[in-house]
Amino acid sequence: MSELWFIRHFRTPWNTESRLQGQRDVALDDPLGADDLAVLEANRQALAGQDFALVLTSPLGRARQTAALHGFPTAEPDPDLAELSFGSWEGRTWADLEAAHPGVWRNEPHRLTLGEPFAGFTRRILRVQQRVLAANGPVLAFGHGAWLSGLRQVLDGTSGFPAKSVGNGKLVKLDLTRDGRVQVG
Repeated sequence: MSELWFIRHFRTPWNTESRLQGQRDVALDDPLGADDLAVLEANRQALAGQDFALVLTSPLGRARQTAALHGFPTAEPDPDLAELSFGSWEGRTWADLEAAHPGVWRNEPHRLTLGEPFAGFTRRILRVQQRVLAANGPVLAFGHGAWLSGLRQVLDGTSGFPAKSVGNGKLVKLDLTRDGRVQVG
């Protein structure tokens, strides 16, 4: 079984403001809120005793900080796990994007002019998928919401993204040998 355990980074001030972060290196809330601390404890319990073939992280600080909080300060940075570059949209709100391009994110995000071609973003996701498939055991990765939505899009063969990704700090387990079935931990 090729299992990916994926943890989205904890909340940042821009998450609270519903701003697109993309590849901007926005730090986590400091201190973490009570809800984040409860999620962290639940994740630590789920991870306890697990042996991972690889532990990867996005190179962006918020993901690396999240990895360290989970006890993985030496997780391997993988540039393919970096968040989608939103280009000139970074710092603007999701509401701004929706007002300018109604329904496009949910239905045809590849039509948006972002900071990187959507095909390149998909290629990055596929490279991580291949690393997971080649690993000799489960892989733990720390990353981002739109990246996870992109992986789900690849696995499901759909064209759109959900309006909202998995919550900050949440653990998602994907079995890549069974068409990416998802279990939120």
